[in-house]
Amino acid sequence: MKLSDYTITVEDYPKEGEHILFNTRTQAMVKIKQELKEILSNYHDPQKISLITKYCNELDQLLKMGILVENEDQDREKLRAFFRQLKYGVDRSFMHVTVLTTDACNFDCVYCFEKGAREDINMKESTCNHAMDWIKSKIERLGYEELYITFYGGEPLVNKPILEYLASGMKSWCDERKVCFRFMLQTNGYLITAEYIEKLLKLGLSNVRVSVDGLAHIHDKNRPLKGGGGTFYTIMDNIVECIDKVKISLSVSYDKDDIKHIEDLLDYLEDLEILHKLGEFIISPIHPSFGPKNHPELFQQMSCMCNYDDDVIISAARKIHKLMKYKGLPVKNGMTITACPLARENGSVTIDQLGDIYKCNSMLGYKEFSVGDVFSDEYNFQHQKFLNILPWQNCPQDCPYLPMCSGGCRFMAFLENKNFYKPTCKKRYLDEMAPVFIKKEYEEMMAQKK
Repeated sequence: MKLSDYTITVEDYPKEGEHILFNTRTQAMVKIKQELKEILSNYHDPQKISLITKYCNELDQLLKMGILVENEDQDREKLRAFFRQLKYGVDRSFMHVTVLTTDACNFDCVYCFEKGAREDINMKESTCNHAMDWIKSKIERLGYEELYITFYGGEPLVNKPILEYLASGMKSWCDERKVCFRFMLQTNGYLITAEYIEKLLKLGLSNVRVSVDGLAHIHDKNRPLKGGGGTFYTIMDNIVECIDKVKISLSVSYDKDDIKHIEDLLDYLEDLEILHKLGEFIISPIHPSFGPKNHPELFQQMSCMCNYDDDVIISAARKIHKLMKYKGLPVKNGMTITACPLARENGSVTIDQLGDIYKCNSMLGYKEFSVGDVFSDEYNFQHQKFLNILPWQNCPQDCPYLPMCSGGCRFMAFLENKNFYKPTCKKRYLDEMAPVFIKKEYEEMMAQKK
């Protein structure tokens, strides 16, 4: 018996002589005492036999949790079974579909990753009908219990009629079949109003995610109106107007490791008395983008954290985590399993305004990466090519983070290597940040038990 290679130990936490064990494959977490830790470190030491007998029940539980394994062969076989389930399994609890009502936008963001592919086309009603039929077919065939739609763009509210038409149609259909239906609006926030939110709530709206880059002098420079003009104060007014009606989350981008603009934004939201009314904060690096159509390999060398070295990324992550904790705000768990949707047979999908289907939003508009369309029940050959990608096999098999990352983001692999097959490794970043994330998750788990 041994500790799984995918078990991470955070030593002397929450206090000296206590230790947290976290398994990245099973997501199991447990606190153990020093005596048990010594047994795990020297399990085959004959002098530990009496202690092993004493902790027999605890060891059995750790084995069931996947924190312990019988041997390395079992560890590897469980990993292979895990990846097979991840690739071909079906989570029937819910189906997630992202729908572009349009690729048009009322903003002219300086780093928009869709600019290279945008054609300012709205989804037509006929395409919407095919999209609904495609979704219904998947729900009936795979037996999903819930449908969760993210309306995306462009700016989804540029095409309100189709958004309402699809939401209304799917809600009626789901209600008749006792399938839970809800949807999220991913928006720049400029067009949301309390009146319109109330209308969408009746159609199944559950939450809204708004993108903000900082205070007005930063946000208005990065996210101006198409044709010119600031947007920040209108967005803030809209959030204040709607915050008591629907859950609103903020998405904030940054570059380099200077997060002063995030701190200033949080202070501003605190002054508006809405900081702690907001839901999740998604704080992430500026996204790189493919190049122009037909030449996606000529990706945009913009100011993106993905182009910086690990020291910069680690520095930014630590500062953000410290800031969020200081403000008493929830921090997204960085230890969850994030399998790339490209390599999953039944993972989430995105339907664009033309009816083409993609497995990754970063590939929207690049037809060569489409895995099918809503006019056919079958995926195309590109879908099978993506399924055949197994980057985790080229990673060190004893890497503790392998179950979490599966070899990394395929989009970033393409940008870095001009192909989808090589791993993209963030082990150094995770070596630094994993203890921080695990401690945070432990604190939240303990708070829930109180």
